Amino acid sequence: MIEIPVEDCRVCILPVVNGIASEADRVREAFDGFDAYGVSLGIEGIQAIKGRVQLEGEFEVSELDLAYAHRMQELTGEQVEIPSPAMCVLVDMCQEAGVDVLPLDMNDVAFTELYCETVKAWDFVKEHRMAKKGMKRRFSSTTPLQFALDWDAYVNEVKGYKQVSEKREAYIANRIREVARIKGSLLAVIEAERADGVARLLR
Repeated sequence: MIEIPVEDCRVCILPVVNGIASEADRVREAFDGFDAYGVSLGIEGIQAIKGRVQLEGEFEVSELDLAYAHRMQELTGEQVEIPSPAMCVLVDMCQEAGVDVLPLDMNDVAFTELYCETVKAWDFVKEHRMAKKGMKRRFSSTTPLQFALDWDAYVNEVKGYKQVSEKREAYIANRIREVARIKGSLLAVIEAERADGVARLLR
């Protein structure tokens, strides 16, 4: 957990590894005692998690996501799940507690505009090749967290993808600042790859 005072708000960032079921337990342990709860998803992502039983099998997954899931499963022996179990648990627990989970990331329209403005057509075309190379690449990672960070660094060797990641971190940090102006405490569940960058911006 990364704890940062923002305005008069106690902000606790919980970095999670997407896809790993055991990460959900960390959310359960951290939950409770906060004025607000947020997750690094847009509003559509939260709604998709709420309706995931009806949407089973309909979540969009890129080739890079599939390659990540395969390599993560090789490392951990765990079935990698989509959507993120940790984020699903946060949404479920907020529903059970009768509180709203706040979207900290941009909505689909804003993200699509950002992606199209930032990622060059040639970078997008290279995604298939990157996914294939990622299936064969040697990573020194020995833990799920380290692999998630190493895979993120590999993907962000593409300038456009790195810029999208940085702009998402800036957006999430600004959303946290907005929440901090009106709440006394916030638990923010953020994928590990973006958590340190968001924390750095908040500091």
